[in-house]
Amino acid sequence: MTFRDMLVHVDDTQPSTLRMRTAADLARRSNAHLTGVFLTSEFLRQYMAAQGLAFLPPDTVAQVIGDHAAAVDKAAEAARLRFEAAAAEAGVRSDFVKLDGDTPDPLIACARRYDLTIMPRSAKACLTDHHVGAAQLAMASGGPLLILPEEGYAPPVGKRVLIAWNGGREAARALRDAWPLIAEAEERHVLVVSPGGESGPDGMLQRHLERHGCETELIVDLSQDESAAEVLERQIAEFDVDLVVMGLFGRPRLQELVLGGVSQHMLSRLPVPIFVSH
Repeated sequence: MTFRDMLVHVDDTQPSTLRMRTAADLARRSNAHLTGVFLTSEFLRQYMAAQGLAFLPPDTVAQVIGDHAAAVDKAAEAARLRFEAAAAEAGVRSDFVKLDGDTPDPLIACARRYDLTIMPRSAKACLTDHHVGAAQLAMASGGPLLILPEEGYAPPVGKRVLIAWNGGREAARALRDAWPLIAEAEERHVLVVSPGGESGPDGMLQRHLERHGCETELIVDLSQDESAAEVLERQIAEFDVDLVVMGLFGRPRLQELVLGGVSQHMLSRLPVPIFVSH
């Protein structure tokens, strides 16, 4: 698989500018087309908006709605200019689209038509509280996501990659989806958390990577005093990792939310960019 069509969520904030630069750098490295997507909102679709306007004169209602639409358009234009500047600086082909962000469905449908979606932990529609969570999009889109922190990283992303491996379907899916990034990494580490000392078929995984020309260090962590999530975060720091590849929600999501788990831990803390697939 190669990434030829990438989608990145953009807005008019400073963290979005860093996200645009990272996406443009990835598109340049993959010779991919990059689309920036801006999520719009309508005032009347905000919570309690209709009730708030119910007793106002019609002219005032029209002005409030119009002012909101104008502010959204202004933010979209600012985001477009920043995005196009980042794409031009990287020398990548690009386009810019606006989608309704008051429900998650338009972004989910859009992401299904791209090889890779790049976004923050939560993609928020402009001037509203409506948002699409990265986990929600990953579960519904059928494709991989690169989830970026608000700060604390810089392009290029993917020079030092840590693959979180538990032998499950989701981990295998993420590994295959991330091949373009894994193949070009300078360092690759595969982490297996195995308190019982049984690493399973992971030697086979290491040989599999090597047959693709990817020299990889296999780490079997036997710690019994830390959770798998804590081990993962410790290894990220130890190897100065700038990208984690991992399956998302390898057990039922409700169980993760109630009991905790690696996916929930990483999404809540996001210490580095993470590449996920479900």
